[in-house]
Amino acid sequence: MSLPRRAVIAAVAAATLATTGCGTHAEPASVPAVTSSWTPPPGLSGQLTLYSANPQDLTDDLLAGFTRASGVKVHVVNGETGKITAILDKEGPQPQADVVYLASWTPAAEYDLQGRTLPYTPHGADRVHDGWIGKDHGFIGRDGSALTMVVNSKASPRLPNDWADLAAPEFHGRVIMPDPRESGTARDLLAAMVSAWGKDRTWAMFDALFDNGMVVRGGNGPALDQVTAGAYAVVLGGVDYAAYDAAAKGVPLRVISPSSGTVITPRPVFILNTTRNPAAAKALVDYMFTPEAQQITAAHKMIPARTDVPVAPGTRSYDEVKQLPFSWDQVKGNGTGILTEFTQRYLS
Repeated sequence: MSLPRRAVIAAVAAATLATTGCGTHAEPASVPAVTSSWTPPPGLSGQLTLYSANPQDLTDDLLAGFTRASGVKVHVVNGETGKITAILDKEGPQPQADVVYLASWTPAAEYDLQGRTLPYTPHGADRVHDGWIGKDHGFIGRDGSALTMVVNSKASPRLPNDWADLAAPEFHGRVIMPDPRESGTARDLLAAMVSAWGKDRTWAMFDALFDNGMVVRGGNGPALDQVTAGAYAVVLGGVDYAAYDAAAKGVPLRVISPSSGTVITPRPVFILNTTRNPAAAKALVDYMFTPEAQQITAAHKMIPARTDVPVAPGTRSYDEVKQLPFSWDQVKGNGTGILTEFTQRYLS
């Protein structure tokens, strides 16, 4: 466990219920009522604890539907991916969570390699995007977000076309990036860039960006807040759903997919093999992949895992986003090392 993650453990443990997940919406999204057709297995009882690094309002809507259908109550601990993994690492072999719902692929893969996940294939997994199921089904992506350039059109000198454009002189001191030590999606983006381009090209681009005054600060939510307020003009690697949500409320934000490609990062869910209620934990994961639960995801402007559930109007679908040429196995293999190198190069 790295030092930045140790440093946040005490604060997170004291304030987990007050902490919001990665890129939480400023206000609850308007989610249409969905009539559940899901039938839970008989005999469910007790309660569950979910650690979630996803928007709190999305998590709340999903769990409300699950509890209505199953009668199982779910206690939620919200936080950004780095904070959730800090709690899990501190708890070690005796975690309090039954189910974990992260915003980054890499730590889910790490926990799977450590033998901490309970392999499970939820109903509907056959309709999930290619590559979104972990090896041996220890974890699975249940929704996703495209990592983009989120631009405040009133604060930006122009609309960029690609990542490298943000190193131009007119963007000096105008760009902010979520901190990959806190933001799982930023961590995945770095690993994907290195996988697709190699270290030389990737670090050359970031050298130019940092020489041009780019700052790294907080998670996706705080970074977007800075751009929304006009303190910065562009978020590099901003999650698309939060920007779409803010734009729908009248904020002058543009979501731009870089011409050289980006990442749609799947947000994985997995059951810990220490769960005290495996039947209910499996039922919760099953519910998360039902069409109605995936429709709730779409209403929150995320990309559903299921290919048969459309995205919300006005948002880009999975096939409309140009992605970098990489595999999630590559990200799993190099994610931790790339984060360490990025931190040493730019944040030390």
